[in-house]
Amino acid sequence: MNNVQTSEAVQPPALQVSMRSSEAPTAAAPALVIENLNAYYGSFRAVRDVSLEVPARNVVAVIGPSGCGKSTMVRCLNRMHEVAPGAYSQGKVLVLGEDIYAPDADPVQVRRHIGMVFQKPNPFPKSIYENVAFGVKVNGIKGRMDEIVEQALVRAALWDDVKDKLSQSALSLSGGQQQRLCIARA
Repeated sequence: MNNVQTSEAVQPPALQVSMRSSEAPTAAAPALVIENLNAYYGSFRAVRDVSLEVPARNVVAVIGPSGCGKSTMVRCLNRMHEVAPGAYSQGKVLVLGEDIYAPDADPVQVRRHIGMVFQKPNPFPKSIYENVAFGVKVNGIKGRMDEIVEQALVRAALWDDVKDKLSQSALSLSGGQQQRLCIARA
């Protein structure tokens, strides 16, 4: 007969954070500083004591097994974690020297500067063009919209696939294309 212990809660493995820079390190202030970040869902601590400094113009990869807190940590960086019922975080997050959790920090303004693209793509039920133009319009940005949309799609590696069908529904794109469209929109 097998003995199964159930008295201890199973804790997922810890997440790992990896950085890769395309430039030599400089003495400039980091673009992102995380100090002792903890994130909770009620009494469950999903993220435990994460500290990290990211210099400007760097790429950061957050890797780990399912359930270790990767998405929760990223949601803390744009203040989306706290919208879940019973969810809260502790610690400090500085973006370009500004504390995004300061009492006078506006979560909506934080989200305008720190976008998040979810694992499952969520294109709007609009044309490809209107999906990309949506955020630009909402933020009151004026300019040559065609140029802005094209640049965003080029940067998201989607332009060549969609340049001749911008008026088609975004929902007609493949899953990978929808993901890149959401990146272009962000």
